[in-house]
Amino acid sequence: MARGRVLRGSWLVGLGVGLGLVLGSLPGVVADAGAVLVCQNKKKAKLVALRGNACRKKENVALDLSGAVGSQGQTLTDQDQSVAAAETTLGFVCPSDATRKLVRSKFEMPPNSPFFPSRGVIRERPGGGCRTLDGNQSACDTSFQNNDPFTSLDDPPASSCFYFKGKCFPCTLRIEGRAGCTNSCLKPRPTCADATRTVFAGGWGTDACRQLRTQVDCEKAWHVGNLDLDHASTCYWTGTGCQGCGPRHAAAGDCTETCSAIGHVCKDPSRVTFVPGRGSTACHTYNADQTNCEKSFHFGRDGLATCWFDAASTLCNGCGLRWEGSGKCTNTCL
Repeated sequence: MARGRVLRGSWLVGLGVGLGLVLGSLPGVVADAGAVLVCQNKKKAKLVALRGNACRKKENVALDLSGAVGSQGQTLTDQDQSVAAAETTLGFVCPSDATRKLVRSKFEMPPNSPFFPSRGVIRERPGGGCRTLDGNQSACDTSFQNNDPFTSLDDPPASSCFYFKGKCFPCTLRIEGRAGCTNSCLKPRPTCADATRTVFAGGWGTDACRQLRTQVDCEKAWHVGNLDLDHASTCYWTGTGCQGCGPRHAAAGDCTETCSAIGHVCKDPSRVTFVPGRGSTACHTYNADQTNCEKSFHFGRDGLATCWFDAASTLCNGCGLRWEGSGKCTNTCL
């Protein structure tokens, strides 16, 4: 199998650290041996490549990802899919905008470096490449960088580049949260269906709602929070500050989320009554009332869920993961 992604630079240690963060999301569709390998050149230790099936003759195996990502598939197609998944997870492709090209960073080693004494030697590494395109808008607008060395999840693996006042910047979550850019390497962010919410406060990792200092600003805003990246949520005023009305606060009854269908519309058409409140206790509104209990749903700790009636205790409970997992109920809202 010839497919591979060549990587240059002192990034192998960072990759090893980052693998602990990202390997859990890779699909287990690779063969037992040699399906996804990080290969290192025997003579040039800093030249490595991500390959499927086997390293080349002039390379050694630096990391064998096969055991880490599981062993289920046996075909070359499976192996190819695993390499593609690894490239996406590690930020070497821009999955939502295939027209963009990966740009690596270039930097000059400092003079009298004990490691590279030759002054002026140009080195490369995968992350941070957008700034190398300062002054070149056409290249900037068609490029992306990966956010090497993957030591945290504060930013996605890949960020598209954007041009501003002669400089080329990566579209990080913090900049995007302030409406400074749109990261085209990610799928489009969700929208808020509440027409009164006109200000997007920010996305994951930005403390979006907390930055708003007044009740007026807070109650015009919405955000995308850490717990549910596929849905928009309103911001709400606590009396002393602005918070995001994500699943945890909505389930606790601290706020009512009006941006999306979460907490308001159940996919089961027989569930016509939404009961607000703190977790499963919301359904207790219909204790001893089986008819209304079985028409109701709520927003609990685990998300949108139906209510279910326990004939033995005459309690109306929320069908969260604990009850559904024990076989007491089936959540038909999702």
